[in-house]
Amino acid sequence: MQDSLFKRDAAALESVQPVSKIVDYIRRIVSQNKTLAGLRVRGEVSGISRQPSGRTYFDLKEGADILKCVAWAGDAVNLPPFKDGDEIIVGGDYGTYPQRSQYQLVVKSIELSGIGMLYAQIVALKKRFQDEGLFDPSRKRPLPEFPRRIAVVSSMASRGMSDFLKTISMRAPFLEIQFIETRVQGEGSQMDIAEAIDRASKLDVDVIVVARGGGSYEDLFPFSLEPVVRAIARSRHPVISAIGHEADHPLSDDVADLRCETPSNAAQYFGQIGDRLVARIERARTRMTHGARIIFTNHAQRVDSAGNALFRSMRDGLRDRQQRVARLEKRVDAASPERDVAKRRERLMQLNFAFRQAGAGALRNARQRFDVLRARFEGANPEAPLSRGYAIVTFAGRAVRDASSVPDGALIDAKVQRGRLQARVEKKIADG
Repeated sequence: MQDSLFKRDAAALESVQPVSKIVDYIRRIVSQNKTLAGLRVRGEVSGISRQPSGRTYFDLKEGADILKCVAWAGDAVNLPPFKDGDEIIVGGDYGTYPQRSQYQLVVKSIELSGIGMLYAQIVALKKRFQDEGLFDPSRKRPLPEFPRRIAVVSSMASRGMSDFLKTISMRAPFLEIQFIETRVQGEGSQMDIAEAIDRASKLDVDVIVVARGGGSYEDLFPFSLEPVVRAIARSRHPVISAIGHEADHPLSDDVADLRCETPSNAAQYFGQIGDRLVARIERARTRMTHGARIIFTNHAQRVDSAGNALFRSMRDGLRDRQQRVARLEKRVDAASPERDVAKRRERLMQLNFAFRQAGAGALRNARQRFDVLRARFEGANPEAPLSRGYAIVTFAGRAVRDASSVPDGALIDAKVQRGRLQARVEKKIADG
């Protein structure tokens, strides 16, 4: 038919024709071409322009080649969602746009392929999970304030794992990590990831971290699929999702109890927990030192009060005895003969001397007891050794008594008489 059309038109056309006839001739060549009829085309979407009238214009690209496309309003409303960069398969009628002297495809149908198809699958899964309530904030579990053991589900070959482990060792060395190795991309990897999460759920840990570094949209796709999402939802422990770059958002982020943009961000989260733990220990140590100082002060005041009371009691008793001796002397002077006065006076002087000696001895004993009590209370002061140049060394909030209990590279705290020192362990030397 096309050949006959060419022959008929060629015979009818003169050597000089108006523009409209040439344009119509080209339009009929394109629109009536049997080869193009019903032919669908695959390409990458570019330059979408959706008009208020409902029409949609866009280009299909492959390398440097471009095919102009238009979807009229009546057809555009029935097309699936698509965006720039999506790979799609388009069907429709081929024709021309005379006003711009260009050929175009009048779009009737669009089928998503490549990333576009994956995106459509994620949209459908997301709606289903939302309807089931899997993303509901009310079902998310609180993370422990100070976790001690975490399980990490990932691949050691995954991007970001070395940074994650390095940051954990520096910022949160108190954490015990159990690593669950698994594939994190490729066909069927969603089943491996889900199985690894189930294994982590059976461990005695406080938190599970599902992590992998950045990658392409297709590489991160398994973390949006149903096996992974449901494994996170049924986990016995709270789950942190740390997948890809900051801009990536797989469905594992929505179902997890906490989302961290990258594995490094997850490591920083645990580092902040370490900072809070150290601050809490420091506050407790300050309160303990303050309380011990108050107790010591109170006991010292009680000892001082007891010593003063004892001293006053002995002094008053001695004064009473002296007054009694004086009264007896007067009575003797008044009632005794001259020859007995000397003997009685001598006796009274002996008694007076004995009383003075006894009082002095009692005061001396009281003072010695007071000094012993004071020394005992001063020895109980936890900061007393600091004034002699000693230091109290702590690691993770506990006093260090054995050098082997502190790992190499650990950050330790040394309290001296005035201030504190922070240092990192470079070498350990065992005594003996």
